[in-house]
Amino acid sequence: MTLTLVLDTSGSMAEEGKCLIARGIARTVEQYLRLTDSNIDLKLIAWGTEARYVEWNRNDEFPPEMLDCKGAVNVESLITLLGKQPDGKVLFITDGFWPVNDAKILKRWKNELLPETLHVIKAGADSNPQLKGTDVFSAEDLFAALDGWLERGAV
Repeated sequence: MTLTLVLDTSGSMAEEGKCLIARGIARTVEQYLRLTDSNIDLKLIAWGTEARYVEWNRNDEFPPEMLDCKGAVNVESLITLLGKQPDGKVLFITDGFWPVNDAKILKRWKNELLPETLHVIKAGADSNPQLKGTDVFSAEDLFAALDGWLERGAV
């Protein structure tokens, strides 16, 4: 199985240290997988004005380019990269501030996903309060978000 970490690298993530929080979450997920001898493949996506895969292997330093946050997210670019039904699980790490039209497109895409595909981790105390649901977790609840989720298939 594959776990794809999608890190929001938009300009709002440069505020209040959210990009550093996102890095901490990503490193924690990588360590969790490594230390539990998980055979889950880990992929990393930088999600800003374009969405793109970033090379990152377990036990490597976090790619410094992931801390270069600017511009706005491009939802269509992300959906094109991930596809209509992504392979494995997807974990968004974001503050949840997207343009209104992009939020609508993202919601439609999310509603068409198989259940248990996507979880969202809110980075930062000032994350969008409208970002909520049973698949949305605060950074402090990362382990609750991962607990059993990675092992469960789509339902």
